[in-house]
Amino acid sequence: MSIFEDSKTDLHVVRAANATALRAALTAGTMGGFYATGTNAVPVVAALTALAEYEYCSRDTRGALRKSPAFTPEMIFNATYMLTTARTEQITYLGWNGVAGAMDAANSTYYGLKIILDHTFGMLNNSPMIVTVPYKTDATATQRELAAGLAIAGTATFKRQAFKPLKIERVNAGATLLVHNNLAFVNGSSRFTSTDDDTLTLLTGSVLRVSEPEGALALTDPCYVITGNDGGAGNARIYYLDQEFQGATNADNDTCETVTEGAWGLKFTGISVTDANFNPVTDEPFVSSFTLETGDFTTATVTYTTAPFIGRGTYQQVSYEEAHMQFQNKTREVSAYPPTVRDLMAVAGEGYNIFTFDVVRANYLDATTGQRPLSRHRIRIAVLSTVAAELAEYLTVLSNPGIMTGNPA
Repeated sequence: MSIFEDSKTDLHVVRAANATALRAALTAGTMGGFYATGTNAVPVVAALTALAEYEYCSRDTRGALRKSPAFTPEMIFNATYMLTTARTEQITYLGWNGVAGAMDAANSTYYGLKIILDHTFGMLNNSPMIVTVPYKTDATATQRELAAGLAIAGTATFKRQAFKPLKIERVNAGATLLVHNNLAFVNGSSRFTSTDDDTLTLLTGSVLRVSEPEGALALTDPCYVITGNDGGAGNARIYYLDQEFQGATNADNDTCETVTEGAWGLKFTGISVTDANFNPVTDEPFVSSFTLETGDFTTATVTYTTAPFIGRGTYQQVSYEEAHMQFQNKTREVSAYPPTVRDLMAVAGEGYNIFTFDVVRANYLDATTGQRPLSRHRIRIAVLSTVAAELAEYLTVLSNPGIMTGNPA
């Protein structure tokens, strides 16, 4: 047996409070806790006793008891924690950004907007994917024309790809004309309806600002231009937009407005893979990240308002680690009977607080060289963020051996 065989990482996912359960009574797939070795006692919820021996235990979804190596408080190093933080999608503007700015409006001019997808770096021969969105203005160019041309062309370009990494919408500095409610939109459709009779107010050529997600309207909410209707009477009329609706499907959006026309801009919002579409065995967690290259523009400038952040303790990170760490398990039993499925306990849509500590052993001393190799076993515990009792318990237990560090917010 190699003296380094214990240098590995284990991940335990805890989705429910242990409620001081005996080790034998831990519920499969949900509970875990710190226990004194060799006993079927209740979990430790206070400071660890010096020189006493403990294990961290949990049950997987099959009901099998998983135990960490036995350790004393003196063997614990690098105890840290991370409170769950949701993923943040990047938001970037070209031209009007909700406060200032404008689009170009030069006649008969070619504009090529380059979108560099930074999160694809390492793919395609170690180069990021670059998407060019072209548009040439006509002989009577306007900001409206250029903004629409780029938004519609860019949307069509990304629509052809297997995965859409961002959406392109327009924003406008115009002031409110009329407030509208009861409008129904469908993601990817250029049609919308109203349960009210808006035939005299939702006119062809009007700029329509839509709260997305639904809420108080802001100058950074996306705008569309109404291009016509089917001629239907009253609330049976179907209206047409000049761009497919990029927001979430909403059958009753009560915060929309037609606006006066002001300066135009483009709003770029990152779209990362959803939890429902994430495969922890084959996929790696990421967040969409991109850079805009605007060498052809003279008026419109780029404003990076919201930076992309992959988050902390998200479902995708935890489930990926579960699959990866089980794949890395190369003990003799696993080598002889390799698993055909991964035992994953993280649940889509959930967030987890992450506790990590190292158990460091130095049991072997080479009498000839005096070398003392270290065996480092890292233990990671993902605690469902809504289980407040476990959060307080683990902070108490792991703070005893030394100073615990982490992000408090």
